[in-house]
Amino acid sequence: MRDAAEAAVAIPLRYAQRGIGMAQAALGGARACVELRHYPANDARDPASGTQFYYHAHGSRRRPADEHGHFHVFAPRPDTPSATPAPDATGTLPSGFVHVAALSLDAHGRPIRWFTTNRWVTGEAWTDAGSLIALLPGLRPRARGRLAPVADWLDAMLRLYARPLATLIRRRDAVIARRAARTDRAAVFEDRTLDVVTECAVDLPADLQRLHGTGRL
Repeated sequence: MRDAAEAAVAIPLRYAQRGIGMAQAALGGARACVELRHYPANDARDPASGTQFYYHAHGSRRRPADEHGHFHVFAPRPDTPSATPAPDATGTLPSGFVHVAALSLDAHGRPIRWFTTNRWVTGEAWTDAGSLIALLPGLRPRARGRLAPVADWLDAMLRLYARPLATLIRRRDAVIARRAARTDRAAVFEDRTLDVVTECAVDLPADLQRLHGTGRL
C-alpha cells in the first residue's frame, strides 16, 4: 500500500515539473481530446494479465462539471456462470471482457471520482460483484512508451483504492438488483437512462492523510 501511495503522488509530480497534468499525459501526445476517441487508439493491454484500459471524454447526465475525461479499466471475462455474455439488441455477443471501474480526472489531471457503469455502456460480459472483486488483485495496467508512467499511475490508484472499489462494485450490484425487481433484468442492462450506476468521490491528498492516520481507506 505504501508503494502505491508513493507512486500515486510521485508520478503526477514528475509530470507537473514538466508542466503536464495527468489528463494531458493520458492523451499520449495528442494535441486535443476528441470526444469519444480512445487514448491510446487501440487501447492499452497487458499481455500477461489481460488488463486493458483507455482514456476518453464524453457528455453524460451524471458527468461532474469539472470532469475532463476518464479512464475505463477492463479485465478478461472470468470463467464463471455469472459472467456469461448477454447478447445485445442485435443478438451479438460482447467481447470476453468485464468492466472493472472508471476513474475521472479534472482538467488539471487530478482524480475526482471512481464510478461503475451499466452493461450497455461498454458492451461488457456482466459479472457479479464477488467474481469481479476477486479480479482486483490481478489487475496490471501496462503500456509502452510515453504512456508507461500513466499506466503505472493507474496501477497505483487501483491498488490504493482496492477497498473503496470493492464497496462500489457491491453497491453497483445492489442498484441493479433493486431495479431488476421492478422489471426485466435484461431491460435494466439496456436502460439508456442508467449509465453511471455507482460512484464515489476521490480526494487524493485527504485520502492519503486518512491512510497515514488509520492504515486504510
